[in-house]
Amino acid sequence: MRKIAAILLICLLLFNWYGYRFVTNYLQKKADHQLEAKLDVNDYDESQLIEIKVPLNMPYQSNWSEFERHYGEIEISGKIYTYVKRKIEDGNLILKCIPNTAKQTIKDADNILFTANNGLDQEHNGKNNSPLPTIFKTIFSDFDNCFVNYNFSILENLHKQSLQTGASFFKSISLPVSEQPPDLFLTPLS
Repeated sequence: MRKIAAILLICLLLFNWYGYRFVTNYLQKKADHQLEAKLDVNDYDESQLIEIKVPLNMPYQSNWSEFERHYGEIEISGKIYTYVKRKIEDGNLILKCIPNTAKQTIKDADNILFTANNGLDQEHNGKNNSPLPTIFKTIFSDFDNCFVNYNFSILENLHKQSLQTGASFFKSISLPVSEQPPDLFLTPLS
């Protein structure tokens, strides 16, 4: 009995982590297929379509006399639109799109589930339940005052010295000797 309970709890945990994503992806694909089927048989309201014009920079592009069916989707300002038809006219690509409300609803529900499952929906009423933000605040606030200061005066001096010639240049970069070097003792090798 314990094994079955453990397996069920693990399955519940895995569904909590990943399962709802699979379910929402499945529901989004199902909504896409239903909308595509309606669009293929022209079962939509023409007044719901929005028009997007995209300039084409292609020489010798011919104009199309009529719209043709086009597949795909675009997200504008957080709203999902599905392409219905397209046409090229006067150097512009004209796309007519319809809002995909079913997929948008499922996506919004997925975002709500994600925030609820990960504890991102908690309101802060002046109390901080988790000590983690205060730990990060104390760690990073003490050492966040990082200023990088570059000193290019050394490079300017080197540039001035490189303009000097020969021995005077080497004198300026050589270190002064504080005492006399030791005598060289030559011992015969036997």
